[in-house]
Amino acid sequence: MAWRYRVQISVASSSLVSLPVIDSILKSEHTLGSIITNPDKPTGRGKKIEANELAAWATAAGLEVAKPSDTSELNRHLLSAQPQLIVTVAYGRLIPVELLHGPRFGWINLHFSVLPKLRGAAPVQWAILNGETSTGYTIFKLDKGMDTGPVYLSREVLLEGSERTSELLLRLGELAAPDILEVISTIGKTRATPQPLTGATFAPKISKDMARINWSEPTERILRQDRALCDNPGIWCNYVDERVALFGLNEVLIPNSLTEPGEIEIVEEKLLVRTGDSVVEVMEVLPAGKKRMSGADFARGARLTKGSKFE
Repeated sequence: MAWRYRVQISVASSSLVSLPVIDSILKSEHTLGSIITNPDKPTGRGKKIEANELAAWATAAGLEVAKPSDTSELNRHLLSAQPQLIVTVAYGRLIPVELLHGPRFGWINLHFSVLPKLRGAAPVQWAILNGETSTGYTIFKLDKGMDTGPVYLSREVLLEGSERTSELLLRLGELAAPDILEVISTIGKTRATPQPLTGATFAPKISKDMARINWSEPTERILRQDRALCDNPGIWCNYVDERVALFGLNEVLIPNSLTEPGEIEIVEEKLLVRTGDSVVEVMEVLPAGKKRMSGADFARGARLTKGSKFE
């Protein structure tokens, strides 16, 4: 039997997308020493200081949780916890170069694309926005660059074209968990392979402005925008100079009188919006300062007239 290491591990993450990896480590021969995550921060309309969802889950599960706010605090935790390897999954923070060589086996990252394609903070969102027919995941060794380190393993995953970001992240995390364990178990004997020098593309952080719907765009583009960004930051547009959040967009084939992009009307209890080349239904709407409601209820409250528009 090939030699396999038993490793003392810390997982650095700020997202529940890391749960399949954490669960697989807990069930393995390896030891999970700590969860490293982001500090508590103001949350919600009341700006109450709260832990992120992963930190809350880990604390309830009885795991050690560290929330370093800077390099010094992170270094102190590593000196105390003494992990041999750190696995990062959607941590959201760059690791200072001086800390990368502390653990015996360094730091490895689970990235949700086939590198060097879609380096950056939002590879799944950009894969959906771009209409990619496949994506995947890569397990690589962290270095000083942005997702530039040598690769232990990468796998391509075909897309159906209907995935939302949250669904695809969960699927990729579950698929990657067994491969993470294999990489961990052989990490002292397996050499990582440098990434290709060509073919790199980028997936920068998504801004709120990118989630604003331009109704002049083709329907397919708008639906991709919805699938990619509905979970975070959430798609939106303006109505009479006020921002409204939108939920559940679907193309429909219903007779209507809409002629201009952004024009809206209620037909068969459905809120319809004209796009650049078709019509979509908006299932639910959240006007600023109000409760989330059905598209039909929004239309009734807005007292639509001929030519009413989402801007």
